[in-house]
Amino acid sequence: MVAANGFVSLATDADVIAVPGAGPLAEPVGVAVTAGAIGLRIARATGRSVLLPVETALLSAVLLILVPALVALAAGGAGAAFLVLGEASTSLFTLADALLAAVAGLIALLIVRARAAGAGTPRWPWERER
Repeated sequence: MVAANGFVSLATDADVIAVPGAGPLAEPVGVAVTAGAIGLRIARATGRSVLLPVETALLSAVLLILVPALVALAAGGAGAAFLVLGEASTSLFTLADALLAAVAGLIALLIVRARAAGAGTPRWPWERER
């Protein structure tokens, strides 16, 4: 997510959070909390988690909107929090991170389903039994 935010920032010449009163920790805390929540959700995935990509995308979007707003509330007050809330909900950064979370959820779902179908750990040619 950090790399995606960096590339979007370079491409659009925009700050991730441009609200002056939000404080310097609004986005880093938001990304850290979001990455942890997505990691926990993916770790709990089962073969029946058909909507895992959608779940991770929505989880990412919601957390990347709410957590920076809460950090901005603590740092700059209600005005900064509302500005961050509005900015994050319409941001390309949030969209890019949600799309990456959906891709991560899809990959995790494919891995879980492959393991449930009996796929083993991949091995290099020299590791195979002869």
